[in-house]
Amino acid sequence: MRNPFKIFAIHKEERWLAFVSTCILIVLNGLLIYNHSPKFLKANWGKIGGWSLFNNQLHLSGYDPYAYMTLTKFNVYYSIDRHPIITLLLYPFSVLNHWIMKTWDVNAAMYIMAFLVIIASLYAVIFMYRTLHELMGLKRSDSIWLTALLFSFASIMTSAMSPDHFIFSFSLLVFTLYVFGRYIRQGKAIAWHKGAILYFFTTGITLTNGAKTLLGALFVDKWKAFSWKNILLGFLLPTALLVGTYAIQEETLVAQRDNNAAVMRQKKEAKNPVKFRQDSIRDAQNAVAMTKINGRPLSDKPFLRWINADASRWNGIVEGLFGESIQLHRDYLLGDVFLGRPIVVKYSSWINYVIEAIIVFLFLAGIVYGRKDRILQMLLSWFAIDLTIHVVLGFGLNEVAINGGHWMFIIPVALACLLRRIQGSKAEYTGYLIKLLTVYLWGYNGYLVAWYMI
Repeated sequence: MRNPFKIFAIHKEERWLAFVSTCILIVLNGLLIYNHSPKFLKANWGKIGGWSLFNNQLHLSGYDPYAYMTLTKFNVYYSIDRHPIITLLLYPFSVLNHWIMKTWDVNAAMYIMAFLVIIASLYAVIFMYRTLHELMGLKRSDSIWLTALLFSFASIMTSAMSPDHFIFSFSLLVFTLYVFGRYIRQGKAIAWHKGAILYFFTTGITLTNGAKTLLGALFVDKWKAFSWKNILLGFLLPTALLVGTYAIQEETLVAQRDNNAAVMRQKKEAKNPVKFRQDSIRDAQNAVAMTKINGRPLSDKPFLRWINADASRWNGIVEGLFGESIQLHRDYLLGDVFLGRPIVVKYSSWINYVIEAIIVFLFLAGIVYGRKDRILQMLLSWFAIDLTIHVVLGFGLNEVAINGGHWMFIIPVALACLLRRIQGSKAEYTGYLIKLLTVYLWGYNGYLVAWYMI
């Protein structure tokens, strides 16, 4: 019987890559812990909740501290309509952290999340390298350079040190890319249970990722994807499990949380009616301010409330999607739009725009040269989902840079198509350019992150 976990074994030729990557990831996560110590290490067991300890206290580009809050006082903080299984996946680590807090009076949430983030990031490195080397046919050195380029992008670098869900979403998508890519190259159909597992976890971490997994299955199986077994067992069964997971959390954890909040409001109102009215006015003012930041929604109904009708698409693309996703802005460095950072921040140097233009040009050239490659075609269909969500609908466009983990792995795959097709001096100079960009971005983004944290 084949070992299903063999795919996660690190090969001999990957050990140095894994070792160096782990060291870098430890440094990045260590910087975050250093910057937020000792306030995040306070246990306050039974005295204070997660909101009071962490809300608006994680200063890293708008990433949310919900995982820290979940590990500190287990509850639903993520929107379960968009992230239906994250809370449940964190439950055993919450139990571990509660034991640590009770035993040593230290909140180990930062250390536990750092461990999980490093593991997720490391396997993203491994599966990205394998995709480029095994599936795209690049030399090992080129595969390593392109993998390093991907992790030099600001969005990926900060995701790899953030406790938010983005790094787990990124890692799962890169793994899904590798699995589907192997089947595409082999010309084989994927077993329904493998597709179902990928669909369950990618959707459970971030809802829109499920659409990408379904598109990937379509590229692998073609019309066989619509067989009754794939529809019934590969799609409807995991969907039912996800809906059931959502319903259980909604009827238990969320209902209990809302009930406790209502009781607390009643107690506050009874104890000090004047202060309660003042707090209500302040909350209403904050809601108005949030609307200005998020933009005017199309509707107050679920899902539609996330659609932004006001945001500038051009600024979102130039300064966010291909801007801060790749290069950090020096002004309002690692700031949060909900904590005083302007919605639009422009680079102070023209050099940043030149770098952005070069990367976009190489990306588009890779798409042109690799337009017939089925793996790249699959990723383009995934990227179309992100463009629709962020650019067309405007969801999260005000902080689109932190969403890079959902799509940026398409850039090294496109560049792999470019390197594979061009010959002679063009290939040599393009290789040099990619290396220079990688060194520059690691130096630029790495310096700014370290300077900010220290």
